Amino acid sequence: MKHEQYFNDFLADQVNLNQSRLDTLESRVKTISGLLKDKLDGYRKYSSQGSYAHQTIIKPVQDNDEFDADILVFIRDNDFDPDNFVTNYVDSIYDVFMNNNNYKDKVTRNTRCVTINYAGDFHLDVVPCVEYEGTQYICNRQEKKYEKTDGDGYKSWLIGKNRIVGGNYFRKSTRLLKFLRDHKDNFSVKSILLTTMLGNEIDDNDQDNSDFSNLPTTLKTLSNGLNDYLQDQVDIPTIENPALPEEDFNRHWDDKKYANFRDKFDIYTKRINEAFDEKNHDESIKKWRKIFGDKFGKLRSNGSNAASSVAIPPTVSATKPYAYND
Repeated sequence: MKHEQYFNDFLADQVNLNQSRLDTLESRVKTISGLLKDKLDGYRKYSSQGSYAHQTIIKPVQDNDEFDADILVFIRDNDFDPDNFVTNYVDSIYDVFMNNNNYKDKVTRNTRCVTINYAGDFHLDVVPCVEYEGTQYICNRQEKKYEKTDGDGYKSWLIGKNRIVGGNYFRKSTRLLKFLRDHKDNFSVKSILLTTMLGNEIDDNDQDNSDFSNLPTTLKTLSNGLNDYLQDQVDIPTIENPALPEEDFNRHWDDKKYANFRDKFDIYTKRINEAFDEKNHDESIKKWRKIFGDKFGKLRSNGSNAASSVAIPPTVSATKPYAYND
């Protein structure tokens, strides 16, 4: 059974990042961008990236877990040469934060970004970027080279996929599968990989396709499409940035992680099909709970335990389209 309302309730209560955390994130991003504008030579602007920008960000599954967000910081450098590694922009941003008492104990350097860790809440990856002749470049400080990217192009691609499906069902399905990953905690796939592979299952001619007529149907359609693809790919596939094919996201994967993800996704796709096709209300809820946990839905039978059958109180309406009630 589809249980459309239960899916909406589950997203609102268990999956979507709550409004207070979104407000805190946006406030801190604003503060950080203000600091960089004042202190970073060549600062131009920033752009939200990753799950934060794609509106697929989810609430941490465990109370002590953190969520993460990404911003791209654009830097003006009139002497920039993509073939000649001169300026380490990661270090430039890192130095700004290290010279500020509010951040020096929170900041670390990674290969392509600076991470600010707000302990117990979230961490923010700040990625420096230079535009040169219409192309965006990020800085790989370990290999001492500049790498092409197109985060804004990727955002446009995702918006297009979501528009084709309609109902925001693509984003919602992505959040549900990210929740499944974190809830089960027995397979690993980076959000950018999962989102890209799901988006690749949507074609331009899928507009008004009944396979995307509601959220549970979309979830089933995308899961089966991706699973068919995975089962055809015994070896790890190359997942390209659809906005910049020469950039691939495989640095986030290895053979062992891929093989485990492929096996586990096959199991959970079959469970999705079983729960969707089950005609009995309670049996279907029980099957959905094998996927998403005991807080999904409500059983009708008197024999259900109180903890798993009591409806969850409604949340306060949100003002953001990617928070509670979309």
